[in-house]
Amino acid sequence: MATRTLVLTFFVLVSSMFVRPDSGFAQDTEGRWVLGFHGGGNMWFNDYNERVIGPGGDITLRYGISPAFSAGLLAGYEELKSKQDPPFAGQAGDYLKLHAMPAAATLWVHFASGKSFNPYVYAGFGAMLYKRLDGAAAYIPDSKFITSINVPFGVGFEVFPSKSNSFVIDVGYRITDDYPDGIKKGNLGGYLTAKAGMNFYFGTSTAEKEELARAEAQRIMDVAAAEARRVKELAEAEARRVKALAEAEAQRIKDSTDAAARRLADQRGRDTVIVLEKGKTVVLKGVNFEFNKATLTSYSENILERALSALRTSPDLNVLIVGHTDNVGSAAYNKNLSLRRAQTVKTWLVNRGIAAKRLSVAGKGFDEPIESNNTEDGRLNNRRIEFRVLE
Repeated sequence: MATRTLVLTFFVLVSSMFVRPDSGFAQDTEGRWVLGFHGGGNMWFNDYNERVIGPGGDITLRYGISPAFSAGLLAGYEELKSKQDPPFAGQAGDYLKLHAMPAAATLWVHFASGKSFNPYVYAGFGAMLYKRLDGAAAYIPDSKFITSINVPFGVGFEVFPSKSNSFVIDVGYRITDDYPDGIKKGNLGGYLTAKAGMNFYFGTSTAEKEELARAEAQRIMDVAAAEARRVKELAEAEARRVKALAEAEAQRIKDSTDAAARRLADQRGRDTVIVLEKGKTVVLKGVNFEFNKATLTSYSENILERALSALRTSPDLNVLIVGHTDNVGSAAYNKNLSLRRAQTVKTWLVNRGIAAKRLSVAGKGFDEPIESNNTEDGRLNNRRIEFRVLE
């Protein structure tokens, strides 16, 4: 009967190797602690001639050092039983039992880590403490623990109903020395075990940690991308706002410039003559330019024609042409713009016959306003061209 039970257990173990590996929950043993509680039976092989099934249980504590390997401690309690028929000559009784406590450092090799069905093999080395009892429950020779070697090895599998625990079945053999049965014939003893139970997993596996790290990295990337989109949208909105303001300001300046040009055109009959005198400065009122450019407006040529006439009638005079702007924009930009505008006036005059050596240029930007830049008319008058007649 006992032999049939162990054979049936072994058959269940082997048959279960063909269970579909994609059932249940996938599991990764690497980086996790496992605590197992397994119970079942054993069969002691010794120098007695009858085998008896005894109860036993294991406690395992192991750590997954890689997907394929884990290491730890395999310990437990076994009642090893045997009978002798006929009894040995000179020995009392025909029955012997051990109260045994084996423990061994053990290595497990997993064949399908990360799968829901994970077969494994294991082997280890350790010791076993035991006490002998006869059929009358008397200790032989006394109640003190005796020590034997303990070398466990075996095969088994785990099936995972969840990510935190598994059902376990394994069969194995534990090698001992020849002395536990009290009959020393020079052969190693041992016992067969078949056990089932549960393993409980703790901590986070390496694969899960990597997945969590990937998810966190993706979250950070998503947040960064969302922030980049938000900043881009704000920048685009600000650019549109600045562009609208610039266009509005350009239109305002154009309208103001056109109005000033019209006013100057109305005064042409009164300001028809420009007189140049050494050491004097003449403001060429009405000489205007397109917005943000050094291009003369059509009204400006009427004024420059009079300046041209004055230069022709005074061929011995040299003139410094000075450009000025209002304070809209940066100082560097306005200084460059005023210089380009002065150069435009010089080019216009040279193209009409005035010797280039008589004309020099300078750009003052908004450094020398003649009126306040806080009003539209003030800014209009500050945007001017001056002839400074040199001594």
